[in-house]
Amino acid sequence: MLRLLADDLTGALDSAAEFTGLFGPIEVVWPEASVPNGRGSLSIDSGTREWDDAQAFAKVARLAPLLQDADIAFKISGRPECRPH
Repeated sequence: MLRLLADDLTGALDSAAEFTGLFGPIEVVWPEASVPNGRGSLSIDSGTREWDDAQAFAKVARLAPLLQDADIAFKISGRPECRPH
């Protein structure tokens, strides 16, 4: 099972597409909508790309439990300051 946490919809969709060969269909969801329970793979759009650091951190901390029990889980960020230099 794969769980991705992205900072915007583009990141959630693009990242999910990269893993479909390994995991099959990956549902892309918004956390404000109903996030499915169970063992399915998910790519979650946190919607935090334009938020300040404190707000983004708080939301990601709330969403982090959705990554629990995944075989592979990670956070994807498109923010320039989060990219390796």
